[in-house]
Amino acid sequence: RRSAPPADCVQDMVTVLPVPCDLLKDAAQAQVVAWDERFHVAAEVDAVVNAKAQSSAFGHRDATGVEAVKDVMPTERSMFQRLVHEAPSDRAVEVLDFGCGDGRYLRQFLRSAEALAESGRALRIVAYEVSAEALRSFHIQAQREGLAVVESRSQDSDAHLPSLEGRNLQLEFVLGSCSMTALQVGELLQRWAPRFDVTVIGWGTISSIPRLPGLSAEELLHELSKVSRFVMNVVSSTNNHVKFQRRYQAMRRAWSETVERPMVRAWLEQKIGLATFDRSYYYTVDTKQKMFYSAISADLEAARLKEAGYDSVRVQICNIINFFDIQTKPRAARINAAVIRLLERRDVWGAQLLLSRGVAKAFKKPLSSLQTGSCIFDNSSEHALYGQVARYFISTGESQAQRGAK
Repeated sequence: RRSAPPADCVQDMVTVLPVPCDLLKDAAQAQVVAWDERFHVAAEVDAVVNAKAQSSAFGHRDATGVEAVKDVMPTERSMFQRLVHEAPSDRAVEVLDFGCGDGRYLRQFLRSAEALAESGRALRIVAYEVSAEALRSFHIQAQREGLAVVESRSQDSDAHLPSLEGRNLQLEFVLGSCSMTALQVGELLQRWAPRFDVTVIGWGTISSIPRLPGLSAEELLHELSKVSRFVMNVVSSTNNHVKFQRRYQAMRRAWSETVERPMVRAWLEQKIGLATFDRSYYYTVDTKQKMFYSAISADLEAARLKEAGYDSVRVQICNIINFFDIQTKPRAARINAAVIRLLERRDVWGAQLLLSRGVAKAFKKPLSSLQTGSCIFDNSSEHALYGQVARYFISTGESQAQRGAK
């Protein structure tokens, strides 16, 4: 089975198992239920997911700490501010928070709204999500930040929750469905704004998109290019959840080798679920639930954005240390920022020296004991270098269809 997105070249490079559509649809609905359960618990206990338990579940190498963090990374902050600055100065800035989760970008939105107030402009956010409990949690958190309920100005039939407004910020909440095609998602979003200035696709949203009939990451990116001028996508590299990636790759290989054993194939299809394509998998969280995810290389991320209709595409490092440590450990945040700066300048030896000093200090060894004549980094290309170290990429592009529109 292959879906038919506009990004034919990128998808032609991806092998997809021909799993029955009914099984895929059931697996997609089960994933939404799992998200609802987690967000419901977090909202009820007024607490974030425990990052220590999450780390133990993944193993130290694979712990991302995403769900335990309630703010953006420094790299995301600077990029978002730059894109907002590009918006026309004669009206409110319109932003689509696609796959908003429980509002991890809320604090950044509040900061940006405050900055825009100085120039007499406001910030309007349309938060789109397929998890009703995630939207509810976002709604609750925004009210705790001082935003008040207002009557929806339009699209009442589509609004999942009442609009919120305050602190120079307006929030609208739109509930989608895992049964919608990419085209249907695009049509729904166009009813909320004919044109967004920026689409933010936060921490791993695109990484959570399966391949269903009429739906894939490539198709969604193409539809988003029709409704928004700029895109900012934070997507998982292949350096996350390595053991889970290998496990599901082995299952897909086993499926391919059981052509004459239909009962074994049927059993494997139940285990594989939505992880039908290269670099897709499920990872286990601290509540023992399995969450669908996928990874991508820097080269493929750049290619699919270009083929989806974006120009001026850039793929950069979002982080090299897990999100939770960056937010809670100042020293980790400084190391993360310093290494990224060095690697973006292609100063691989400077980055190696910095890391070597850290290792020497941690293990109480002289720096000279770590001296080597070879570089640990792959400096053959920018994307190869970034792909070697990034936990998440942050990619940006400008829509060809929306460039110059007002």
